[in-house]
Amino acid sequence: MTGATIRLVLAALTMPGAAGSGAPDTIASAGDLIEALSGGRLTVDVDTEGQSCGAPDACLDALVAGEIDIYLASTPEAARLVPEFHVLDVPYLLESDAVVELVFTGVFFERMRDALLGEPGLRLLGLSGGGGWRGIATRAGPVRMPDDLGGVTLETADSPVLASWARAAGATPAPRSWSDRAVLAAEGRVDARAGSVIDLTSGGAGDGAFRYLTRDDHGYPAGLWLMREEAYQALPVDLRQAMNAAVGELARLVRAEERRRTAAAVAAFEAAGGVVHVLSPAERSAFVMAAGRVSTGYMEQHGHEWMVWFEGAIAAAERQIALTGGSEEARP
Repeated sequence: MTGATIRLVLAALTMPGAAGSGAPDTIASAGDLIEALSGGRLTVDVDTEGQSCGAPDACLDALVAGEIDIYLASTPEAARLVPEFHVLDVPYLLESDAVVELVFTGVFFERMRDALLGEPGLRLLGLSGGGGWRGIATRAGPVRMPDDLGGVTLETADSPVLASWARAAGATPAPRSWSDRAVLAAEGRVDARAGSVIDLTSGGAGDGAFRYLTRDDHGYPAGLWLMREEAYQALPVDLRQAMNAAVGELARLVRAEERRRTAAAVAAFEAAGGVVHVLSPAERSAFVMAAGRVSTGYMEQHGHEWMVWFEGAIAAAERQIALTGGSEEARP
């Protein structure tokens, strides 16, 4: 080993609603993986409890200010810096784990990385999941068609695209920050919520919890592993390579853990008396049709470029899977 050990601070909030909620075990071991791949020349203090920064917006600000070195951000957080990133929230475009794997590691990832290297001065090291596939949880009854959401106040993450999706589906959107979502859910003051299946089922199915879960898979939230470009460039070339390899592997492990935790969460929810409904092809088609105006609204606000890139990356991934005859791990 040559040179002094370099210590970095990595913040990744893992409470429900935060980008790291779907894979706390993998995130907790992030420091060990980075240290191992750097031959012990990099050590990482991993903060999952909010000691370095107590809320997502504060963590992103701390990263930009140089108070922390690495942060796992959600799409709505990163879209504060690059609003076009909201394209990741446009519903029903991603349809399988295999496609997600290719899109999150290919040319589209590189375009996102290049966009962040501009004015924000941040480097995107990897794209992982941000909680697993999204669904809809309700108390009164299952959601099978968009009409079932008519007159329902549907809580979503604080994303204008997700609010537009809820409105298009017939609901009254209620975008909220992750901290507000946690408080309201604990108090039983939410009748319907859209979010990752892991988070939606975290309260079980007992009194005061959601009783019905609809697996519409309207989105796959991304987790963006961001590092200050100044800190990244200060590393020797070999340590930059080690950091890239470590975070790339972390992102893959996070996606894998989210698949496992989603399956376990659904099983536990059903065991507790919860009712799970998976949309039939006809039901899903109705939701896709209702959501068609969401992509139009996105392009009216942000232009066509990122939508073309995202849909192109998805189409390329689907072609690659078809050509190779690749099979994916079954979605839970």
